[in-house]
Amino acid sequence: MTWPYHLVDLTAEQRHERRLLLDRYGVYAQLSALIPILAYQLYRLGAWVYSERQRPRVKYTEVPSSPVAKKRRHTTSATIVRKWRTTLWWLQGEVAPGWGLRGHWIAAGCWTTWLLFLCIHKTGDDYLHITKRFGHIAASQFPLHYALSMKSLYSPLAFVFQSSHEQLNPWHRLSGRIIYFLLLNHAIWYINFFVQAGILYKRLTALVVIIGIVAFLMITILATTSLETIRRWSYRVFFVFHVIIGVSVLPLLFFHASELRLYTVEALALFVFDIVCRKLDTVTGFATIAKIPHTKLLSLKVPVPASKLPRFKAAPGQHVYLSIPPESVPPNKSPLSIHNLLFNPFTIADVSSTDVTLILRSLHGPTTLALDTLSGLSKARPPINIEGPYGTTRKFPNLVEKYDRILLVAGGVGATFVLPIYRDLRDQIESDSKSPDRLTFIWSMRSAAEAFWAVETTGNGSLKDDEHVKIYLTRSSADDRRHDEPADGSVELDDLQAVKEPLKPSGGKERPNLKKIVDDVFRAGNQERVAVLVCGPTEMARELRKHVGSWVMKGREVWWHDESFGW
Repeated sequence: MTWPYHLVDLTAEQRHERRLLLDRYGVYAQLSALIPILAYQLYRLGAWVYSERQRPRVKYTEVPSSPVAKKRRHTTSATIVRKWRTTLWWLQGEVAPGWGLRGHWIAAGCWTTWLLFLCIHKTGDDYLHITKRFGHIAASQFPLHYALSMKSLYSPLAFVFQSSHEQLNPWHRLSGRIIYFLLLNHAIWYINFFVQAGILYKRLTALVVIIGIVAFLMITILATTSLETIRRWSYRVFFVFHVIIGVSVLPLLFFHASELRLYTVEALALFVFDIVCRKLDTVTGFATIAKIPHTKLLSLKVPVPASKLPRFKAAPGQHVYLSIPPESVPPNKSPLSIHNLLFNPFTIADVSSTDVTLILRSLHGPTTLALDTLSGLSKARPPINIEGPYGTTRKFPNLVEKYDRILLVAGGVGATFVLPIYRDLRDQIESDSKSPDRLTFIWSMRSAAEAFWAVETTGNGSLKDDEHVKIYLTRSSADDRRHDEPADGSVELDDLQAVKEPLKPSGGKERPNLKKIVDDVFRAGNQERVAVLVCGPTEMARELRKHVGSWVMKGREVWWHDESFGW
């Protein structure tokens, strides 16, 4: 099979026609993003119609063992629903550990195929046409790419999909990889054209080509530093390059080709809009920073204006982005340091009538190290910027109303997310006069001292005497001295020989048997709907999902949420 593309001489009219096709297919590529948006809205509409039609029946079939309920479970519609649930569960599983979700891979493959079709269609045998088309289609995706990165509550995609930044972020990463793939083809095919036409040196000295090469190299650096290995090695490297290149590459593309200016202006407008909204949503408070004894945990109490408190109290388990202003940079740091660019997310552990409490671990990052230094300054109340609140919990369904059993699992400081949710659900159950046995909270930690903050925010009795809370201590103090902090950053170890335990290990001094815990919850009621929420180390979440998945495959209805540690 011969190579289908050739260098062809075109008349002025043919070049004009090629330009029209390039512009047209760029618009097709950009507007085609509306297709999955509309498809998702139709799916939501169908799901709502189905649930509304089933609601009258549920009132009379609440007992799973009743003959009516048993008969209804064997109908064609019930079988289709079970198949659909197991399919969704499979799509939401990982391709391989650390390789992303199957659904994301399938969607990315379909989208890449569609964009490649738009790159090839009606290019004929014109080598330069397909070469330009690669770049044009890639540029048409920049507005969507920047929209997916927006953290502001006014993000248009977050509004349309009724989701949060955390849920859109994986799609942002996939979009970036697809764009880079298309730009890589654009660059390689153009360099090959310069070589084949014998004009390599001449074109490489042209300003428009130099701008394009610089922009591509910058995007290559951005793509490289976005790899998980680099992010784990140094989050600050990833973040700084992401911000600087993300801003500066758009003006380069603007001057690289006039046909791309509409897309770059759209992307820049979205970026600026997001920054402005986030700045307006940022407050500065004089924080009280304290070390939690016998741990590497820090407690931050930051006052917030009374006008913003309702937003913080609207949903438990939200988070804020914290930054250190120049006036609060520790004395051993330069005011023009990395802190001016870093915005770190931390979960809100508690909300009072005047302030919010954040619990964080002092690791090796610049932000936590700086906060650790500030905590050692006597009577210091440095100003701290917090932006938010954000989070997925605002979009959660009513778990108490829609599910018969609720299992909450936390690992280490993952309880800063899970514990507020547990307290909120417990209050709902009490106010509805429902059985508290429906709710189970499992908290695994390596050091009993890590529970001090929970005692301060809830009161000792509220957790200590709660039979539905199981505390597990996974290592002894002898282990603490032998082990360094794990690479996954789950929890740290301290010598607690002389430390009074704030909470007794009601579950035992061992790792929780997640399989037994899951099986007990699902066996407590036949065909009951179960909600499972986990926040902790990645391996814990994977193991828990594996055990829950075995019940999903048996046809059980499960709502699952994993708030794993990550970027």
